[in-house]
Amino acid sequence: MQSTAIMPRTWKQPLFAIGQRTQQGRIIGINYSTQKQSEGWYYSVLVNETSGQVVQLPETQVRLLSKQEIEAKILAEIDLHLARLTILQQELDADLEIRTPFGTVTPPISQTPRSSNGTSRLSEPKKKVSA
Repeated sequence: MQSTAIMPRTWKQPLFAIGQRTQQGRIIGINYSTQKQSEGWYYSVLVNETSGQVVQLPETQVRLLSKQEIEAKILAEIDLHLARLTILQQELDADLEIRTPFGTVTPPISQTPRSSNGTSRLSEPKKKVSA
């Protein structure tokens, strides 16, 4: 079930949505201030996922990332998760076959942003060759 919110007609629609990535961090909440001197939308932005630091920013201070910046951040997150998978695989002392569109993850995963062995998430997905 999807939750909905009903807003007074005098409020304009918010420009940003929960989950969007911004230059300041990821939007995790939206509030509307009715105070005369600060009326408008305020966004709770998760600045640091490790520490859980959150800041409240007015809509005028929120800046979205470019498409290339969003892609780079997402790919960096994928690299982090692939590295964690490799570490867990080593802890299990098992040769698990972890497959992704970017290739098979085999320990040790490259820590460099681009690798030629296909295990980094930044490498191009392997093309299927039809026989």
